Amino acid sequence: FMDGAFEAATAHGWPGDALHREYFSVPEADAWVNQPFELMLQKSGRRLTVPAERSATDVLAEAGVVIDVKCSDGLCGVCARTYDASVSDDVEHRDFVLGTKERAHKIVLCCSRARHAGGLIALDL
Repeated sequence: FMDGAFEAATAHGWPGDALHREYFSVPEADAWVNQPFELMLQKSGRRLTVPAERSATDVLAEAGVVIDVKCSDGLCGVCARTYDASVSDDVEHRDFVLGTKERAHKIVLCCSRARHAGGLIALDL
């Protein structure tokens, strides 16, 4: 149903950033392959490795950087933080809440990752 509403709105000239989806469960999606990547905390210069089997929020919490997390599935955006795209490698956004403009400078840390193994994401932390 939601896809049809979005298609109709787009056909009538609504810009994508004026539309919002809200999910109550994780929609079906392609299977993701997790790659290890690195986080750089820009304020301290600290670097943290996120293994393939862990999330950025888990690694940050273990390092003493607590990020509030609510859903852990990318549905709510509570754990979204600003990142520096000019320093970061490509981000694989796996959330369901950020719009195109937001994704240019924000990442949902519970589920999103660097697109390639060994990639770097520079966080404004």
